Amino acid sequence: MKKSIFLGMAALAVSTQSAVALDKISYGTAVKLSPVYYLPVLAGQEQGIFKKNALEVEWVPANSGPDFHRALAAGAVQIGSSNSATDIPAIGRGAPSVIVADLQTADNFGIWVSTKGHINTIQDLKGAKIGVSRLAGAEDSYGKLVASKAGIEGMQYTASGGVEASMALLVTGSIDGVVLTPHQMIDLKLQGKVKEIAEVEKYKPQPWVSYTIVAAKDFVAKQPDVAKRITKSILEANAYITSPAGEPWALAKMKEESHYSDAAAPAVYDETTLSKDGKIDRAAIKNVVDFMVQYDLIKASDVPNIDALFTDQFVK
Repeated sequence: MKKSIFLGMAALAVSTQSAVALDKISYGTAVKLSPVYYLPVLAGQEQGIFKKNALEVEWVPANSGPDFHRALAAGAVQIGSSNSATDIPAIGRGAPSVIVADLQTADNFGIWVSTKGHINTIQDLKGAKIGVSRLAGAEDSYGKLVASKAGIEGMQYTASGGVEASMALLVTGSIDGVVLTPHQMIDLKLQGKVKEIAEVEKYKPQPWVSYTIVAAKDFVAKQPDVAKRITKSILEANAYITSPAGEPWALAKMKEESHYSDAAAPAVYDETTLSKDGKIDRAAIKNVVDFMVQYDLIKASDVPNIDALFTDQFVK
């Protein structure tokens, strides 16, 4: 009897200790329905990766990159997934955040055209009307980058107001092309309505960093161990997602979250190149900064010292 009571109390003590040991963290993402954002968080939750690293993680997706940084500054989230094109201007304007890891180097933007149009090669883009969500944004700047490197003149940019609007304008023939990603264009591609004629990645300076893990500076300073464990967890989730064992789970999750078809999910999965080590290349950060200054995404006067934009203390 005494032995049973003792064992029961011991089990209760272990259970209580385990529960107390879990650090509760709110993890944000710039948007919700993008595989590069939702797959690592959901893998961490559903595959027990967060729990293994003594974490209890709540996923808090935002509606945009700027919204995510506002949540980070307000303390609504402590860390999360973002994009360097959002992070660098935000930090330059005084956002109390810092890049702590590379989530995915490439963002896979491309120039897409209608299969019913007159454009078949990149050189046919001369004088073409290109739809972008907004002027002076990443889509606009990537289009200008390709035009500059390929020696194409006269491309015109039209602000559509959003991704879906750009796609609708392209399909109806109101514009000649768009600058978007495969995960946004996959359905139209499989329907035979669009084709990609230029991969932006081929024209970018290398090295490069696109998707990032970003944390509040205060969180990094006060809870470095927790910040390290959650960064480690996301990178472990990345390794699982891109492994043969994780592929079936990832495909099923993409169909569930993004409603991809059986044909679309594998195509998007093949474009997903999540980082397994999270290592940040200082030269990659500098290349993004230089690109953003050149294409008026940020003023040179708003760029802080390169080393103030990131820390590699969690991915060494």
